[in-house]
Amino acid sequence: MALARRIGRPLRWLVRLSCARPTVTVAVALALGVVSVVFTLTTLTFETSTLKLLPPGQPYAERYRQYEREFGDLDDLAIVVQAPSLSEATLYAQRLVRELRAAHVPLARIAYRIDPKQFEGRALLYLSKEKLASIRERIFDYQELMETFAGRPTLDQLIDGVATQVASAFVTSFIDLGLSDTKPSLDVRFVEDLVAQIATRLDRPAPYRSPWGTLFAVGEERPGAGYFLSEDQRLLFILAEPKSERGSFTGDRRAIEGVRAVIRRLEAEFPDVEVGVTGKPALSNDEMTAAFRDSERATLLAFALTLALLLAAFLRLGKPMLMLLVLTTSLCWALGIATLVVGHLSLFSVMFISIVIGIGIDYGIYFLFRYEEELFLGRSLREAIEITAARSGPGILLGAVTAAGTFYVLCLTEFRGVQELGFIAGSAILLSWLAMMTVFPATLVLVDHRHARRPTGTIPRALALERVHVPLVERIMTYPKTVLVFALVLTGVSAWGLTYIQFDYNLLHLQAAGTESVVWERKILATARRSGFTALASAESLDELRRKHRAFSHLSTVSEVDSALLLIPDDQTEKLKIIRDFAPIVAPVRIGPATPVDLDRLIAAFETLKRRFAIAANEAPEGEAKRQLHDVTTAIERLLIKLRQTDPETSEPVLAYLQTQIHNDFVRNFQRLQANLSPQPVGLKDIPPELRKKFISDRGRFLLQIHPAVDIWDREGALRFITELRSVDPDVTGTPVITFEAIRFMERSYQQGTIYAIVLVSFVTALMLRRPREILLALLPLGLGMLWAFGLMYFFDLTFNMGNVFGLPLILGAAAEYGLNIVLRSMEARDHGGPLLARSTVMAVLVAGLTTIVGFGSLMIADHRGIFGLGLLLTLGTATSLIAALVVLPVLLRLMYQAPAAPPTRREEAPAAPPVAAAQRRDARG
Repeated sequence: MALARRIGRPLRWLVRLSCARPTVTVAVALALGVVSVVFTLTTLTFETSTLKLLPPGQPYAERYRQYEREFGDLDDLAIVVQAPSLSEATLYAQRLVRELRAAHVPLARIAYRIDPKQFEGRALLYLSKEKLASIRERIFDYQELMETFAGRPTLDQLIDGVATQVASAFVTSFIDLGLSDTKPSLDVRFVEDLVAQIATRLDRPAPYRSPWGTLFAVGEERPGAGYFLSEDQRLLFILAEPKSERGSFTGDRRAIEGVRAVIRRLEAEFPDVEVGVTGKPALSNDEMTAAFRDSERATLLAFALTLALLLAAFLRLGKPMLMLLVLTTSLCWALGIATLVVGHLSLFSVMFISIVIGIGIDYGIYFLFRYEEELFLGRSLREAIEITAARSGPGILLGAVTAAGTFYVLCLTEFRGVQELGFIAGSAILLSWLAMMTVFPATLVLVDHRHARRPTGTIPRALALERVHVPLVERIMTYPKTVLVFALVLTGVSAWGLTYIQFDYNLLHLQAAGTESVVWERKILATARRSGFTALASAESLDELRRKHRAFSHLSTVSEVDSALLLIPDDQTEKLKIIRDFAPIVAPVRIGPATPVDLDRLIAAFETLKRRFAIAANEAPEGEAKRQLHDVTTAIERLLIKLRQTDPETSEPVLAYLQTQIHNDFVRNFQRLQANLSPQPVGLKDIPPELRKKFISDRGRFLLQIHPAVDIWDREGALRFITELRSVDPDVTGTPVITFEAIRFMERSYQQGTIYAIVLVSFVTALMLRRPREILLALLPLGLGMLWAFGLMYFFDLTFNMGNVFGLPLILGAAAEYGLNIVLRSMEARDHGGPLLARSTVMAVLVAGLTTIVGFGSLMIADHRGIFGLGLLLTLGTATSLIAALVVLPVLLRLMYQAPAAPPTRREEAPAAPPVAAAQRRDARG
């Protein structure tokens, strides 16, 4: 207690100075508050980038900033379209882009398609060498069939050509059944498909299937050609770059809300099309919007509930309102300090007001309860204020230092977001304490002037002390065994619950349920098996780009790699040589006009084909080849029977239509092949400007965007993805890398912060009490409360995550004062007389704990699940610590200490004396 007395003297002096001219004190405080608010409103910005919250000098962060300077915005807004058909999706995409431009939505760039016409005549270069070589070999093998059918494109000529091909294959003793790796002379599946299709058409209408297979497969123009599609073509992507507003809490909000407004306008016109907006800008915007909205609601609720508790505790409006006004003034000071020193708020620090309300009001509660107790015991106004400062002030100061210290130690961690939270919240707590020790006493002098002189009617001190007992707590203390058994059982249950504690690293789980950007990010993960977030790497030359592109593409955790090579084919020299090999055969071929079906010639052609397959089947060795050749012969024989038995008036129109389809199919594919026989090599100059800007910088650096094939929101998936990427390029960066490293920094920061907080609380408590038994007693409620809270998390379906784990130091700072104040007051009672547990102290601890709980509990109205989880964890920790302090600790104090039989009396605690005598004593004490 010697240290407490030494601390009490300057606190008495501070309060005396503040109350000497109370009007000036209050006026200065309000003026500083107004200046702070004006300064904040005109200067404070909001930091939404995780990148800027990382420790300075991180190589991957510096590379990301360099890429941003060279390539522009690296994370696009993704508008995802899911429609019943691909054609409807492309139609919607075209309409949406037109509407976005017409509505002047602030988007710097919109991209959803690369026009394939830009690369006409070069389609063969985009095939693989193996595919191109296969086309060459088939052209060599089917040259005669191709030329004869082109000259007279009829069904019977096609069958005659196949028969000739069978004869050639039989001469070379080889017919390909799709079972051999050697060079094919005839693909029997071609004959099987053609025969089956003709037979089916004679029975009923059927969809057309091209018999040409891959013979002329240059790369057909599909309905979605050039569009940005998922691999299964179920999702179409429109990529946009929003124009950000600097310093805004949600810098991309106007752009994102503009896009969503246009999407809503198109809903009636496209009722079957589902559209969502996601990507890093949307996820960040949605999270910031939810956090800002939740912060406002939680702050208002915290103020309202705190006021309600104060009204219930003090049963009047005046002083509780004054206390809240003083706290509000200190929060204005804190905003000014945060603006001056840090300059911005982030997702981590935006909730500090809601957190500090519940803690900062405690110091006023302790002061007011003790002040009114001293008035009750017969002090004059100034005596009551000064004794409160001298006796309860050290405990209040210690609680503030401990709470602020547990925040300030976060400044020793590595993650800037956590450092800023620690500085802002710690400063706000100290400023709250300062306001409660200066401005609040000054306001009491102004409003309680009726107590300026000592009350004329006082009651005997013994009776007064008796009336400051707490009957409920005293009654609980008479059942020590029950209380201790309760504590042991709860501790055992909590220890069992500790075995089920888990840590959830998935940041998507922190967002509000049903958040559009999260829903569509998950849909992309489930449908396209990739994320909207890409890792980034660079190359200084085209050869390095090709090498890295291949290496990244072969990784198991990579779905695809985007770079300038998307439009620059590999091995163009070798491919051009392959094309030159077959170009002289294909180029001179001219396709004749279509002619009517000649049923007799078709039957004769099939007869010839059947005989040749029958010979091949008889000569083939026993096995799979012989069986398949025999099956083809049987199928042709059945088709011949059907052709002869079907009425020509029925069969000829059907066959004519099929012949037309085969002819048109041949013309389209063959002419497309001919149009691509003389391709010019594709170079960097051929890349469209919008892609050049995205993948090639002005200084010639190439960018690679690497899409994950694993769930990077899962800890294991992210670790595998980044580990594999770094095995190819240690300098890889991008949002997945930055997020992964940020989580590691945050995790380490929270661990360090918790350890620092425990050391700080223990050190300050030991410094203040200096007695091992009292130190343990003061820390016991905090230890039990933390243990119970962590164990009970299982029953509340609560896991640790990146949104609530930093609540551990907060619980330590907020709850450390409960046991400390009770033990300090019990030591004062032994030294100066009075009950072991004074009513003012117990009520102050109770009300302070409840206000802290409602301050923390107000966070539980948040839609943001990370903020909700933080509020629940803080509420649990504070509530359990409060129960331990008010139920378990009094029992232990009663067991260890007996109430003093004849408490000593200090001069300042003497029965009421005239004000003059009191003034003389104060003057004598100096």
